[in-house]
Amino acid sequence: MCESKIYMREGEYYELIVENAVSLTPKEGGFIVIDISGKRYELDNVSIDYIDFLNHKVILKKNK
Repeated sequence: MCESKIYMREGEYYELIVENAVSLTPKEGGFIVIDISGKRYELDNVSIDYIDFLNHKVILKKNK
């Protein structure tokens, strides 16, 4: 499977937000994430810091 983990970066600290994300859709000021079980997460006031395709990680950061 190709699920990814979604992390929130705050300084040098990374908090796991979603374990098995299967979709990441942009919305005004953030993203909507759906996990493998169909649970929906709305993440507001964030942007992508970077994506690690090899390790299936999406790193988000809070907007200032």
